[in-house]
Amino acid sequence: MDKRNWKIIYENYSGAEKKALDLISAEMGAVICRDSGVYTLYVMPCEKEGAKLDKNTVVIGTYDKSRTVQKYVRRDEIPQNGYLVKVTDNAENGDLKTVIITGLTPINVFYAAADFCDDYLPTAAKVSGGLRTDAEAFDVKIPDYVSASAPKTEKRSIFTWGHPINDFKKYIDNATRCRINQLIIWNDHLPLNAKEIMDYAHEYNMELIWGFAWGWDVNGSEGIDMHNLEAVKEKIIKNFKENYLGCGDGIYFQSFTERDEDRIDGVLIAEAVVNFVNDVAAEIYKIQPDIHIQFGLHATSVKDHIEYFEKVDKRIEIVWEDCGVFPYHYLPKVEKAEDFEKTFDFTKKIINLRDRGKTGLVYKGLMTMDWTKFAHQSGRYVMGRSSDETAENDRKMLSPIWRHYTADWLVYGRYVHSFTERLHKEGSEKINLNTAAQLDGGIFFPFALLSQIMWNSDEPYEKILSKVANRKCVKMN
Repeated sequence: MDKRNWKIIYENYSGAEKKALDLISAEMGAVICRDSGVYTLYVMPCEKEGAKLDKNTVVIGTYDKSRTVQKYVRRDEIPQNGYLVKVTDNAENGDLKTVIITGLTPINVFYAAADFCDDYLPTAAKVSGGLRTDAEAFDVKIPDYVSASAPKTEKRSIFTWGHPINDFKKYIDNATRCRINQLIIWNDHLPLNAKEIMDYAHEYNMELIWGFAWGWDVNGSEGIDMHNLEAVKEKIIKNFKENYLGCGDGIYFQSFTERDEDRIDGVLIAEAVVNFVNDVAAEIYKIQPDIHIQFGLHATSVKDHIEYFEKVDKRIEIVWEDCGVFPYHYLPKVEKAEDFEKTFDFTKKIINLRDRGKTGLVYKGLMTMDWTKFAHQSGRYVMGRSSDETAENDRKMLSPIWRHYTADWLVYGRYVHSFTERLHKEGSEKINLNTAAQLDGGIFFPFALLSQIMWNSDEPYEKILSKVANRKCVKMN
């Protein structure tokens, strides 16, 4: 088979569908448009919807808008909120193949493209002499394939810090390729290019949330006057009006709960923080009624008083962290099974406190910041526009650290799978599953594994492990 007898037919070249076409053109083109060691320069032909399927063809488009897709796929083959990839024989010429990349929404078309590139193509290459060679994938007729997939978790998010991100576009590209649909970026000061970052995230239909402090600033909660929180409230409202109003899809905050003790100056933290948060949020809702507000809550100081959080304004999403051992702990290890079970039991309590759509859980165990060397931002800055030299410096620094995370996730990742699978059996599809991590520099194996578990924990762990390890885009360190 002539590996260059391929083309793409597309319905729309904008937004997430543009990203889908770009991804497939790049990944297939790496094999089809070049010959190893030979100076050959070919391109991947792209034709608009309505073109003939006179070659091996990849068809990209939302189901309701593409008649070509409708010719090969029934609507009920596409799962609700999901996507479909179908590799089959051409209806008119059995010697040719047709690849259908579709969903009911543009972002699901992109997820289908990622499935095709990352999960199908690595397995499509022929086996010769006991070896599977990616470069020979299109030298023969590629095998049939069907993948109809939908998320078990509706909201899959990342909490990250802004200033370690060297290239915000690559960061968002990589996150979306792993089917993340919400990004929470914490900063001491809103980046100067915040709108540009927001606009790029929206190309993927990704929700962008800006994080900033509510009584938890560069000095933590030390020195806060628990008897005069009105002054803190005024500072927050001023910051919101001047910087965050109208920028992004919502705001995330942390307050004074990241402590081991349950009181400050004799004041019960759980009770005080609920009253404080409701008071500040009420003012913000007056200014912007439809804003999405996330309350980042550390369980360490309130775990014995969770009943207070039933009283949090129902419009606010509580995002819980530090709720026990891994998957909530920075180190991806489980030392005692009984501690793991206690952690799950506590999680069941907090997800049943409020409406299911208003709770988030923060998984950890991925790359974080070195808090012994951490430096706060001294003012506004340009985020994610670093030089190649800076990005390479950080890659070299972090690569050996990622190796340790990968080793631990290979052993303990099954605990995260079990934890998430059990959450889903509790009926927690609407829970926001989040990971707090520093993920700049590529798609690293632990994050790729976690994001796939978030997407669909129904798959057996061994299948997820193999699928993720086979992805060409995934870095083991």
